[in-house]
Amino acid sequence: MIVVKRLADMGERTAIQRITKLLTRGKGAQEIGDDCAILAFDDNYLLVTTDMITRSTHIPSKMTARQIGWFLVAINLSDIAAKGGTPLGLVLSYGLPKETPEDFLVELVKGADSCAVQYDTTILGGDTKEAQDLTLCGTALGIVPQKEFMPRRGATPGDVVAVTGSLGKAGAGYRALQQNIQDEKIQKGLLLALPRIKEGRILARSQCVTSCMDLSDGLSSSLYQLQELNKVGFEISSNALPIAPELLILQQKDPTLDKQALLLHFGGDYELLLTLPPENFRSVQHALEQSGSSLTTIGTVTTSNDVLLLEKGKKRILENKGYEHFKPWMFG
Repeated sequence: MIVVKRLADMGERTAIQRITKLLTRGKGAQEIGDDCAILAFDDNYLLVTTDMITRSTHIPSKMTARQIGWFLVAINLSDIAAKGGTPLGLVLSYGLPKETPEDFLVELVKGADSCAVQYDTTILGGDTKEAQDLTLCGTALGIVPQKEFMPRRGATPGDVVAVTGSLGKAGAGYRALQQNIQDEKIQKGLLLALPRIKEGRILARSQCVTSCMDLSDGLSSSLYQLQELNKVGFEISSNALPIAPELLILQQKDPTLDKQALLLHFGGDYELLLTLPPENFRSVQHALEQSGSSLTTIGTVTTSNDVLLLEKGKKRILENKGYEHFKPWMFG
């Protein structure tokens, strides 16, 4: 009997590995699986990234057309930020049902444009087609000096693990919408993604970041992706996680809230997760603070292959429960 694997059995990351093995790699081709593809030009890398969203998998029912447009641009710029890049522009493709109202399209474009302008870049063009369901795809281009590029591969035992900003704001926004808690500040954590372009450039200029990726899929999932790629382990301190104010406010309104699950697994915060030598941490943290941002150390890189969570003096395996396409999601 022939057993046919389905994508539901594989998950997105295994599917990507399968696709990679099928591709014929050209001369000078770089490793697939980072936040951006890279092409070398003189002393720079051209960064290329693409991200697709659909109504059923990415877009909350209460997200407005303008917020959807902003989100499409923001998630692509987040990948550029994770590599330390400066955005050059984007092309956007819209798959729209034929019943789509004109004002929806207008607001969608305005939202995308406002995000591009906010981050000093522009929409270069794209494509519009009829589709059964709202399906949107963005492709962002960026540039970074080769010596400043921050890959996913490079984490070394002894490095500290750090994150920009705070965690849990997107999860708080999702929970607020789910529980019909009418608080725009909390909901904004999910509905208004803010790519860390400025932070990425500061980190890149330091030239001491050993690995970096964005936190679109959640902290636990991202740690496991770095663990597999770098063949290292991680020890994360629960008490060190920087908690978003939105999550703390929600905790007061929602006594059944599982705060830790949202912190560790939800994703959607679009912060940067990185590793760097401990002797460089303070100077990089200071540079970010001078710009109005923050950097928090949350753990260390270890020689084991385990991802551990230190909590109340005890260590346990941190389960990989972050978001992955084609697989069941704990928050669904």
